[in-house]
Amino acid sequence: MAENRYAKIIDDKTKEVQVGVGCTDEYYIEIGMTLMDVEQAYNSRWYVAGYAPAQPEPTEDEKKVSVRACRDYYLNITDYTQLLDSPYSAEEIKQYAAYRTYLRDYTNQENWWEQNPMTFDEWKKK
Repeated sequence: MAENRYAKIIDDKTKEVQVGVGCTDEYYIEIGMTLMDVEQAYNSRWYVAGYAPAQPEPTEDEKKVSVRACRDYYLNITDYTQLLDSPYSAEEIKQYAAYRTYLRDYTNQENWWEQNPMTFDEWKKK
């Protein structure tokens, strides 16, 4: 979202700006800043409004890391379901065991990195 702030262009090619924070209008004018519409990009830098770069698409490797992290999280939070003192019934333990097999095998699917694995509740409904 564009904001009207005191700023100074520091890169004519990319239209990156230095934005003033605090102080008075007189100070900003004295150091060469002017009021302009600016916006902050995904990389936390400020640009003249309309020039902020779009966030790049993650690479396939980045997607794989992210989806694996999600899968690992689901495995970690269901670890306790397989313990002897688990609060679940034998049938529920069996369901969780099958779900955990689904998670461990998830990366064997074609294009598995394109979406996160299902949660236990989503998987159970299928």
